[in-house]
Amino acid sequence: MSSNGKFIVIEGLEGAGKSTAIATVKQYLESRGHQVVCTREPGGTPLAEQLRSLVKQADLQEKIAPETELLLMYASRVQLLTNVIRPALAAGNWVLADRHDLSSRAYQGGGRQLADSLLDT
Repeated sequence: MSSNGKFIVIEGLEGAGKSTAIATVKQYLESRGHQVVCTREPGGTPLAEQLRSLVKQADLQEKIAPETELLLMYASRVQLLTNVIRPALAAGNWVLADRHDLSSRAYQGGGRQLADSLLDT
């Protein structure tokens, strides 16, 4: 397919049905002949998955500072964008993402009370 790819993000709380929505949209798009790549945040590449595990570990020796958590989320996102999302879009594929940048606003902005100025960097 020679056209530019499309990027669709499904945001929502845990258990809201993001995975179900992505599976439904994927099936529909594939039935129309589109190539589809599905991703998740944080994660989606081997390094990004390691960063995800680090943030989600409950048994760390020290608590992760909110700013550190934000930077780890951004590092995971950059890996995913660089290695999966941008190449897929350049190849004309559709990308369906289970979360993206708005989750940082919710979790690190709202949940961790980080300033918008930090989230905008």
